[in-house]
Amino acid sequence: MDMFSPDSCNISGMKGSEKWTWDEYFKKKEEIEKNGGKIYLLDMINHPVEGSTPISNEIFENQPDGTYFVLYCHSGGSSGYVQKQLAPQLPQHHIINMTGGIGMYPRS
Repeated sequence: MDMFSPDSCNISGMKGSEKWTWDEYFKKKEEIEKNGGKIYLLDMINHPVEGSTPISNEIFENQPDGTYFVLYCHSGGSSGYVQKQLAPQLPQHHIINMTGGIGMYPRS
């Protein structure tokens, strides 16, 4: 849990993160899977949506290089903060922040 700072839930956590909108996620997910790639939608807030997986240390283990991990939280602040912490530790993967978080989920 050293990844989190006291202000990690601050909306400014999104600044500088690599991010997608939900629309971009659904389009890119289809394209990535069509091309044989792996993509995980990671739930950081125990609010599962269709196709999501709870975030855990284990999800990052033994994944092929180039796997996409798309993080979502309530607003995109915490997931943006975590994305910026994980990306340098997992340079072989794509770590993406879901901008707007669950609040912008189009099917809720």
